[in-house]
Amino acid sequence: MTTIVTFIESYGYLATFVGAIFEGESVVLLGGLSSHETYLSFPLVMLCAMAGAIVGDWGFFFLGRYKKEKLLARFPYFKRCMQTPTALIERKPKFISFTMRFMYGFRHIVPFSIGASRVPTLQFLTWNGLGAILWAAVFTSAGYVAGNILEEVLGGIRRHEFQIIVFTIFIAGVFWAVARGVRMLLRQDEKQI
Repeated sequence: MTTIVTFIESYGYLATFVGAIFEGESVVLLGGLSSHETYLSFPLVMLCAMAGAIVGDWGFFFLGRYKKEKLLARFPYFKRCMQTPTALIERKPKFISFTMRFMYGFRHIVPFSIGASRVPTLQFLTWNGLGAILWAAVFTSAGYVAGNILEEVLGGIRRHEFQIIVFTIFIAGVFWAVARGVRMLLRQDEKQI
């Protein structure tokens, strides 16, 4: 058990930052839970989540802005994936820039699509930055509150930490595997067309 605690204390902030770039909610929830258990600082977890969200979203935005043609030529199925977000972006660019962090499953294609559109860079960066702050606050707080609830239900949450962490990692792995499978199916469909 002390190995897990040492790992969380050593790499929890980095894991929250990297997790917010690529995966999102489950890692940030674990960061909030770890702050409830005083392994990590709540404000620092929230800051790492916000920074990771911004780095990820802005990175995909700039890929869309400057590498759109090259990436669409290499991955033609992106065009089809971009149709729905592009239609929404054209109608409500500020709203989509602000709320895109809460759109599970579209988190990478939406900022890429916004970057590929004519939405002004400063407008996206401003609204998306505000959305990232809200997203980080919501999910870090949810993890912290989950710690309170688990404490009430389980009595001593520290006795169940290992099971909670393993379960959360398992669920994140399942989501990753499903997303990977969907991407592979999309690629196969694209090759058949």
